[in-house]
Amino acid sequence: MKYIRRFLVPLLLAVALVVMGSLVLRTESEVLSRMQELSLWLPTKYFFKTSTIYPGGVLTWAAAYMTQHFYYPALGMGLMIVAWGLIMFLTCRLFRLRGVWQGLSLLVPLCLLACLVQTGYWLYYMKLQGYPWVPTLGILLSLLLAMPYRRITKLWGRLAYMAVVGVLGYPLMGAWTFLALALFLLSIFSCDGGKTSSRLKERAVEGVLALVLVAIVPPIMLQQFYGQVQMSEAWWAAMPSFQYGKVDLLEYRLAYYAIGLSFLLCALCPVCCDSIATKKGSNRLPAFIVLLLLALACFGVSKRWERDTNFHKEVAMNNAIERLDWEGVLRVSLSKDMGEPMPPTRVMVMMKNLALFRLGRAGDEMFHYPEGAEQQHAPWQVRMTQVGGKLLYYHYGKEGFCYRWCMEDGVEFGWSVDVLKYMTKCSLITHDWDVAQKYIDMLQQTTYHRQWAEKYATYVRHPELMKEDEEMRPIIPMASFPDRLDGDNTLVELYLLKTFSSGFGADPGYQEMTLLSSLIMKDIELFWPRFRQYLNMHQQEEGFHVPLHYQEAAYLYSMLEPQRPSDLWPGMTNAEAAERIPFDEPVKRRYKEFMEFNAQCGSMSEEQKKSAFLPQFGDTFYYFYFLRRNQQTN
Repeated sequence: MKYIRRFLVPLLLAVALVVMGSLVLRTESEVLSRMQELSLWLPTKYFFKTSTIYPGGVLTWAAAYMTQHFYYPALGMGLMIVAWGLIMFLTCRLFRLRGVWQGLSLLVPLCLLACLVQTGYWLYYMKLQGYPWVPTLGILLSLLLAMPYRRITKLWGRLAYMAVVGVLGYPLMGAWTFLALALFLLSIFSCDGGKTSSRLKERAVEGVLALVLVAIVPPIMLQQFYGQVQMSEAWWAAMPSFQYGKVDLLEYRLAYYAIGLSFLLCALCPVCCDSIATKKGSNRLPAFIVLLLLALACFGVSKRWERDTNFHKEVAMNNAIERLDWEGVLRVSLSKDMGEPMPPTRVMVMMKNLALFRLGRAGDEMFHYPEGAEQQHAPWQVRMTQVGGKLLYYHYGKEGFCYRWCMEDGVEFGWSVDVLKYMTKCSLITHDWDVAQKYIDMLQQTTYHRQWAEKYATYVRHPELMKEDEEMRPIIPMASFPDRLDGDNTLVELYLLKTFSSGFGADPGYQEMTLLSSLIMKDIELFWPRFRQYLNMHQQEEGFHVPLHYQEAAYLYSMLEPQRPSDLWPGMTNAEAAERIPFDEPVKRRYKEFMEFNAQCGSMSEEQKKSAFLPQFGDTFYYFYFLRRNQQTN
């Protein structure tokens, strides 16, 4: 029984860590995988040198190394759980937590969990290299540095050790050095059992030195060694900057502030509460306090956990496209197991349309999936150029724009595997072989992307093989049309729609994209010439059938402007021209039913009609044309 009591709390804490890791894997695996794609670690001197030109560079370099293991989410999360377990062990040793008080050590991993799962759309805007692992490694190093401090008995020895850590730790750990200094002082308080009065002068001297180091080391270091870093960032070096423009988003910093509070509780609670419990003769107070604090921490994690359904769907759809799993993209679009269903964002709609286009089913099924223009759930304006623009430009043959946004992202947010991959593929398609080889050489040095790089290195030596590549085969013809010197003003969807809807092409894929774009734009003048070209290109094919939504658009437009068919085929009467358009009877019948139902709902407002028409006609172009209005594109 003695041994059971001794190991019960550590066993429960280990189980808690496993549960935490399992929850993250169950809900955030796609996000973890995306994190490593948006990071980069190379085993080169140059990469290490570029990492260490900022304070805390060694820490961020190591964090980037650990982040790459999220290539296998279970492996990366397993390593993180082990690190959190080590943090708990060191916390218990540092503050001499025994018995039920060991439960307090779980507070820090809970804070780290909140730091990880609150990321959301910062995934695309975070500039800190290896940020998923930075707080874990920062805390781990701080604890390791604090362990020897409390064993130094002489005041001068402790002061010397503190000075060395304060000065040398800043280039290595950045602002996490300040946490180490705080742990020095808390560990002595815990070691003394809170009885500091006998050595009050010593504690005062140590506290003053710690404050002096915090005050003077960062500005001196920046002035002497880090001239490229702004002074306002000196005390946040190697910590995430949750600032968008001039707005500082404080709510994202709360989890980091909670880390310091957790260590403070680990140092104070056992000392203060044990004395109270002894006076009152109660041994239940520690258990009550530990459970209360853990419950509050779990509540805090729950509140900070980013559960936005659309965010997770965007990431999952992006990952599916990277795997060329087009059916997977559509499954995610309809999935209801990622949280409360919401209207889709425009990037979700565009990725869904891309999947249908690649599968050859856009003309038949485009409106069978949710439509919408929901804004991303973030306290700033999220741009499509960040969350999916490069992917869409690449797959639609706009390699120049894809490369341009990759370059901007690399300069602004740091180079990543994702950026290097797209720049490689764009360079191959535009026949910039030397440029492509440069990026391939970098990717061949990574831990998990060597095989990918070797595959594309083959295309540098044998370009003809690109035409057989499943991914590149449909892109190459679309990229062969002349480039134009223009800009997208970060409006990816609007740019693509306008470019394609005003274009013509002999390639079937490109031509169908012009028809789809004119249909989405609801532009009758643009639709008819492209519809006629589509019929001329395919009508002689055996078994050809005009896709459903193209029929619906043509039938609707011929009803709105009856003279149009004869304009398309000069010399024919309107009736003869209309015969060239093979309308299915269900298309005509549903149009008639739509108009009859509209007459019945004559007194309704447009918003009321949207809800009334949706169950019966939401999957038709008729609904899209009349009731999907003022839809924002970005």
